[in-house]
Amino acid sequence: MGDIESLPFLEAIRQIRLEEGFENTVFIHLTLVPFIKTAGELKTKPTQHSVMKLREIGIQPDFVVCRVDRPLTRSARNKIALFANLPPDNVIEAIDVRTIYEVPINLRNQKLDEKILGHFKIEDKEPDLKEWNEFLKGILSPDDEVEIAICGKYTHLRDAYKSIIEAFVHAGAFHKVKVNLRWIEAEDLEKEDPE
Repeated sequence: MGDIESLPFLEAIRQIRLEEGFENTVFIHLTLVPFIKTAGELKTKPTQHSVMKLREIGIQPDFVVCRVDRPLTRSARNKIALFANLPPDNVIEAIDVRTIYEVPINLRNQKLDEKILGHFKIEDKEPDLKEWNEFLKGILSPDDEVEIAICGKYTHLRDAYKSIIEAFVHAGAFHKVKVNLRWIEAEDLEKEDPE
């Protein structure tokens, strides 16, 4: 919210609900609730403001997912719910985790999946998360470590290698090993004797 560039997308989102109906759409607003160290509290004002802006253009979020670095307090949750015109149970905590692959488990623990299915009137059944939990265990508690060198150009720009890095994370998790990557700049090999 707040960027003029996003307005056409927000207008399209607003129109989708009109065209498809409430029962066929769900709006989830992801927002940051920062902790201000000097104040010693989570600040809900940015979230209140972004929800207000959404509502001004005709979008009422069904859920507000709050990115936080510590648990969301009851008073913060209630304040966000009040300003978002939602029940407090529809304010979901997305706390910082060690790996992105923990996020679905955290959201499941807060029953976000069940709430979304309920919104769509889809029958809920217990998901089989055995493989997911095994994968997560491979990332968080590997049995061993391995080092792999990657030689490339612009290796300091890790985003350029994101898919390769994630492939090693996945392969390592599958084999229950932590993959430590050692980056080698190709130009450095040209300057020095590669042996």
